[in-house]
Amino acid sequence: MGSRGNVRLPQGVYGITTRAWGFTHERSAQVLLEAGVKIIQYREKSASAKEMIGEARKLREACDSYGALFIVNDRVDVAYASDADGVHLGQEDLPLDLARRLLGDAVIGASASTPEEGLVAEREGASYLGAGSVFPSSTKPEERVLGIEGLKNLMKLVKIPVYAIGGIRIEGVGLLKSIGVSGVAVISAIFAAPDPLERARAFVRAWQSG
Repeated sequence: MGSRGNVRLPQGVYGITTRAWGFTHERSAQVLLEAGVKIIQYREKSASAKEMIGEARKLREACDSYGALFIVNDRVDVAYASDADGVHLGQEDLPLDLARRLLGDAVIGASASTPEEGLVAEREGASYLGAGSVFPSSTKPEERVLGIEGLKNLMKLVKIPVYAIGGIRIEGVGLLKSIGVSGVAVISAIFAAPDPLERARAFVRAWQSG
């Protein structure tokens, strides 16, 4: 794996690649990296393992060239084969303790939509939490909405870094930073914008000035 020892997780915008809005994973990662995003997650749901490994290896190289952390969504096998820094697991993915045995000291993130899920993930060895959906999300409309108060409650229970995800707009970045999240995960608010690169830069600036 690309990461050894206690990696310091970058704060700020947590970028997630997409094939929506006419993008490829490689191009969407490039937009995020050029904007100054320091943690990139490769999220692909329908390609074959072979295709995913090929794409992930390209993203690994791109992240290396910008000094960014590279995370693979869901797939422990793809994370391992692409020498990613880690993997992000949802509630229905491989159990976190088993992923930890397979990946050693790699970064392992976990999704949490309730304070209780966050606490369990921390106990099982998660490196960080992706908490949400904080607001209703156009990317995952079926997701349970955690809300600001739910996010605050979760953060009172855990000691590991928490990244807010779901329905986040640029106007909300300052508020989320003020309550202590380590970063904000964004997809549609960047890639559905008329100028995604400028919007990504605006998110980075909003975090830095928040």
